[in-house]
Amino acid sequence: MITPTIRLYENDSYLKEFTATVVSCEEKDGAYFVVLDKTAFFPEGGGQDADKGKIGDADVLDVQIKNDIIYHKVNKPFSENEEVTCILDWETRFSRMQNHTGEHIVSGVIHSLFGYNNVGFHMNDTLITLDVDGPLTEDDIRAVELKSNKAIYDNKSVKAIYPTAEELSDYDYRSKLDITEGVRLIEIEDYDLCACCAPHVAKTGEIGIIKILSFIPYKKGTRIEMICGLLALNDYSGLHSMNKTIMNMFSAKRMEIVPAVERVQNEVAVLKAEIKKLMGEMASLKMEKHTNGNTVCVFIDGVSYDELRNCSNELIEEFRYCYLFSSTDENNYIYVVSSKENNVRELVQNLNKAFNGKGGGRDTYAQGKITAESKEEILEYLK
Repeated sequence: MITPTIRLYENDSYLKEFTATVVSCEEKDGAYFVVLDKTAFFPEGGGQDADKGKIGDADVLDVQIKNDIIYHKVNKPFSENEEVTCILDWETRFSRMQNHTGEHIVSGVIHSLFGYNNVGFHMNDTLITLDVDGPLTEDDIRAVELKSNKAIYDNKSVKAIYPTAEELSDYDYRSKLDITEGVRLIEIEDYDLCACCAPHVAKTGEIGIIKILSFIPYKKGTRIEMICGLLALNDYSGLHSMNKTIMNMFSAKRMEIVPAVERVQNEVAVLKAEIKKLMGEMASLKMEKHTNGNTVCVFIDGVSYDELRNCSNELIEEFRYCYLFSSTDENNYIYVVSSKENNVRELVQNLNKAFNGKGGGRDTYAQGKITAESKEEILEYLK
């Protein structure tokens, strides 16, 4: 029977390299699952992914825990009782420590300010998603972010506490699970006390910065997206680089980007309106009209539904039924069929049936697409 794995990461989050003995190694589906007598690799759990790194010359692909036994998924086999040197992917581990500790601070601040509980948490290597069970406003989020970063500036201590079942009732702590034995509490001085199994930084100053990226209403509460530490720095660096590019594009100073963009958007809106007007006038001039009593058939090459619709609005005052077509490519046409007072649904259904078309609309207006050999074929049908 395999004894529980000694969890080195619980007492020393900063252990980057260690030596261990292989207890067992089993092959399954082309991978190998190694149990060590002790490990600093954190297994997936509590919303955090498993650590990566090396056991000997094998890559650690995943780490899972089951019945207090930690299984390391690797790509090479090992022998029982073999002594191995293990190295963590420290850059990834430390980033996760920064972000997980930052999430504790934000959750603790929200709980202290508003009394809300953390009811959902997931962290990957680019983003933290945090769910709380109450609504938050823009001003609330700003207050949470400011107080959370003050915890960093204060450089508070972070430590793990292992209370006995009898001592546990003396602690007022956050926890999503109702457990009474083997509880590990993470205490962030003056800011939070939460049950958690993951590694954390020793001082809040190591987090560097906490940045809340967005928040939305979610299941009667709020879903928050945030990042900390190096992730936040990289995010800012990327935004700064993009801002410099936009500054050059708009010939604007650093803090004048928004009005510069608004000015260009207004100019574009004016130009679009002018273009739309000119396109409508051009379409009217390009109309090839064929009339038969109170019906008109019009062909206008190279225009969109908007231009067909505008021309239809002109013609509808003169004709009872208006058919307008524009070729999009060989043998394909878009159409608009309209009438000021008469129902065109049956006309459009028949048109689609005759030319393998698709489309529809309301009683007096419809649009769609058909396939025809030529304009002449369409005109012959309409006769």
